[in-house]
Amino acid sequence: MKVPVMLKRLKRLCSDERGNVITIFGFALVPIIGLTGATIDYSRATEARMKLNSAVDSAALMAARDATKLSDSELRDRINKWVAANLSGEAAKSFTSANITIDRTARTITVAANLSIDTSLTRLIGKDSVTVASSAQSTWGTNTIELALALDNTGSMGSSGKMDALKAASLDLIKIMKDATLTTDQIRISVVPFATQVKVSTTLKDESWLRYDQSKTTWSQDRRGNWIANTVTINKSSWTGCISDRDQPNDVKDNESVSAYGTLYPADFCAQSTLAPILPLTSDWTALANAINGMTPVGNTNVTIGANWGMATLTPGVPFGEAKPFSTPRLSKYMILLTDGENTQNRFTSSASAIDDRTKLACQSAKDAGIRVYTVRVIDGNRTLLQNCASSPGMYYEVSSASQLTPVFQQIAREISQIRLTQ
Repeated sequence: MKVPVMLKRLKRLCSDERGNVITIFGFALVPIIGLTGATIDYSRATEARMKLNSAVDSAALMAARDATKLSDSELRDRINKWVAANLSGEAAKSFTSANITIDRTARTITVAANLSIDTSLTRLIGKDSVTVASSAQSTWGTNTIELALALDNTGSMGSSGKMDALKAASLDLIKIMKDATLTTDQIRISVVPFATQVKVSTTLKDESWLRYDQSKTTWSQDRRGNWIANTVTINKSSWTGCISDRDQPNDVKDNESVSAYGTLYPADFCAQSTLAPILPLTSDWTALANAINGMTPVGNTNVTIGANWGMATLTPGVPFGEAKPFSTPRLSKYMILLTDGENTQNRFTSSASAIDDRTKLACQSAKDAGIRVYTVRVIDGNRTLLQNCASSPGMYYEVSSASQLTPVFQQIAREISQIRLTQ
């Protein structure tokens, strides 16, 4: 079509009354564009709300940590700076200050903040801005934590730098927990090194929950070459602190009251003489560091006894009396169960599947009691068993190299030690 022809037709259209359709269509586009803009502005507001939620939550938690160290005015200033520092883009530009309520009687801090997000195309339908809001409340100084570190100390932990990495990660975890402590004994930790047995202090040799009936047999040859069996039964004077699995089904339980024969703990000859002893719940940070540094890799794997004695340190009554009752208000109990290998030996069998069945029951006993269980698989081990032992899928970790242990333990420590939002 030639240009002069196009101009003639355009002139005819403009002089025609039917050209009003263009004007009408133009007006119709306004709400359409406005609604399209509303969708875009809603997405922008949603993103700003998410940033605000995160910033307010973080500020409330951090303020709770410093509430005992700062005055109200200092806290308010710190909170506003925290919120501002965690915002970006449009959200940062529209933030001025938060509405902050500090109740030192109830030990709560409430943070509320609003943002006004300017609209774009939504202005065409009369909406100049969108307001988003967020609030959070935190508490301080009221929650207490008991944590058991049930750590594989078997011979395989001596390879690939695993024991050194475990020590470094554990010491880092202890430091994080120490730094999170606001009051004496708010956070207490036990250390449970395990192989096929566990070891306790020989100062406990007269405790009524122990029994001395385990024996071992050695063989020697007489002058004629005949083999002679020499069987010896453990006693208090020969006992060096090692304990084997209890009789089933008590090997997967923690009885607060121990009296019947089957519930007693069998003192035994040490299969691994250098196994580090259990340190019961304590907030003595130096003692905890020494316990970790004293661990040595030796012997075979019995995850069941590690889980069972981790639970024992968190349960009131024998064999340890440090743990508070499970019903104590605002008390949380945790266990980190770490291993680098599959079950190989317990007091009864060398069948991995049979020992796995006992481990499953021990983990379930701990969870049923109210202990939240983290599990960590270090390079090797029964993945499915450890996944099922954990209290939730997110509480199972595995590492493909020993160097990954420290960030894993840091993550767990922060999850455990952080002061939870109350709403």
